Formats: sequence, C-alpha cells, structure tokens
Amino acid sequence: MDKGVVASQVTKSNVIRVLCFAFLCPLILMAISASVRAMTPIELLSMLDEARKENSFIGTFIHRRGDSVNSYHIVHGIQDGVQYERLKSLDGAPREILRDGESVTCILPEDVGSRWDQIPPLSPLVPGENVDWKEIQKWLKFTILSHSWIAGREAILIEAQSIEQDRFIRRYGIDAETGLLLKTEILNSEGRSLELAQFTQIKINPSNLKEELAPTLKGKVTKFDRRHWNKSATTSVNWKPDWLPSGFHLTGVTSGEDKNFVEAYTYSDGLSSFSIFREQPSAQFVEMEGRGGGATVAVSRVIETEKGEKWGITLVGEIPVETAKRVASSVSMLN
Repeated sequence: MDKGVVASQVTKSNVIRVLCFAFLCPLILMAISASVRAMTPIELLSMLDEARKENSFIGTFIHRRGDSVNSYHIVHGIQDGVQYERLKSLDGAPREILRDGESVTCILPEDVGSRWDQIPPLSPLVPGENVDWKEIQKWLKFTILSHSWIAGREAILIEAQSIEQDRFIRRYGIDAETGLLLKTEILNSEGRSLELAQFTQIKINPSNLKEELAPTLKGKVTKFDRRHWNKSATTSVNWKPDWLPSGFHLTGVTSGEDKNFVEAYTYSDGLSSFSIFREQPSAQFVEMEGRGGGATVAVSRVIETEKGEKWGITLVGEIPVETAKRVASSVSMLN
C-alpha cells in the first residue's frame, strides 16, 4: 500500500480519536457535575473529608476576620494515603504551618511567644475532619442557596443555620467537580459576615508537588501531634461548665506554661469550637465580654469555691456572645 495512503489513514484515525475524546470529555464532566448537583446538602458536605484525602491542590486564598484581611499560599498533597500540607502567610509576619499526616510543625519568627501550648488549625478552609454531618443535623439546618463560580470553578453554596440560635450561621462553597471546599464564611444572626476564607486561584491535582511541600522559612519551630491532642479527654473533677450547647463535647486538655495559667479545656461540635482557660486572677484580670476578631468572642468571669478560693475563667471561641456568656456563667468550682 502507498505510504501516503497509510499516513493519511493514520492521520484520519488520530483525528477521529481526538474528536471523540474532545466530544466525550465534556459529557463525562457534565455527568459528574450533574450527579453532584443532584446531591442533598448533607451528601455534598459529607464529600469534604474524602475529597481532601483523594485530591492534591495548590493555590492562594484570602482570610478575612472582621476588618483584617490576610492572604495565604497553600499546597496540599497525598502520598500513600497520607496528607501533606504547607500553609504560608503572604503578608504580615512570616509564618508557615506544615502537616505530615497527624504531625504539625509551626515555623514562626523567633520573637513570637505563646502563653499556652495549643495546636493551631491547619487551614480556615478545613471545616473539620471526620465530622458526623448526619448527627450535626440535630442542631443545624442545611440549605442549598445557589450555584456560583469561585476561583474560576463551578461551586455549590450551602448554608447552615442553628436550630436553637446558639451558633453562628455558616456557608460553604463546594467544588461541583471534586467536592473540595473552595469557600467558608461565618455570619451572625443578622446575616453580617464576620469571617471569610475563599480561594482566589486553585489548581487541582497538579503533577509533582514534592518540592512545593518543603518548608521555605527559618525561625522558631514548634511541633505537635494531633493524635495526642485529639485523644479522648475527661475534665478535672473540681471544675467544669454545667451547660454546653447541644452537640458540643470535650476534645482536648492543655496544661499551662506558668503558675498563673493552670489549664484549658477545648470543646467542639466538629465545626465550631471554644476553649475555657482557668488561671489565678491577678490585679489585671477583669470580667468582660466582647468580640476579639471576626467570629471570635471572649468572655471572662471570676468564680469562687465553697471555701472562698477565687479563680479567673476566660472563654475564647467561635460562638455568639450570648452563648459564650451562658457557658462561662455555668462554670462551677468544687473544693
């Protein structure tokens, strides 16, 4: 057979393959997207944890807390089922958080100190790991608000409202193709935005992220093990809050670094969390209630034991002020 004829046939065959691939790919993506669109809010939110375990990504996002806005670079990789992550601030003081499975390493400037030893969050775009979304429906009502675009990708916007009005309103923007979280927002009961984290650009499943996951800063290094932090904990027998919002339970206990700060208990429902710190009240300790930054509130109280011993109690967390006041006021001390 003539070589020109053979080449022509091969070329036509390749063209047909390319055209078929080009035709089928959008249909496949449309089918995936259509199946995601048909999901309920709980089905969509239940994808978040698995989506982070199955997809790598690299991008930048903004994090607004009240009037303060910061930008971050994030790299998230998967290797042999283990999640690796590098989160670096792009403005303000240089800081970097690295994740290797359950191990977390913080790199901060040498002059940055900490009053207590507490594991930082991995990223504001992690709504919570291993959240029981079906269980949390007992306290939150979930609604699909709209379909929109975030960082150039089709997203489904979901809102979670507190049934008992003891939590903030939360909104989640979920990638329609992969199920990854592209946006999270916290609003008060009047609908005013308190805190927002949203991707401005993202590339999903890029090749070879090994170099991108390596640390880029030098400074004060602190390491944590999340398995130790998240282990089952019990409160001391001599102090505890007598009231908690439904669904909140103890998730961690932290010991203080000095004689004044004794310990802190952290409570969470999987999405929101707050910590209660106990300390010896000094002359500077005052009872107060108010907002810290964004969705963070702080409430302080002085409580007294039956023998007249006084302790300072400070609650800090992402719950409405009225809820925080009720929790703090319910803390009781035994001898």
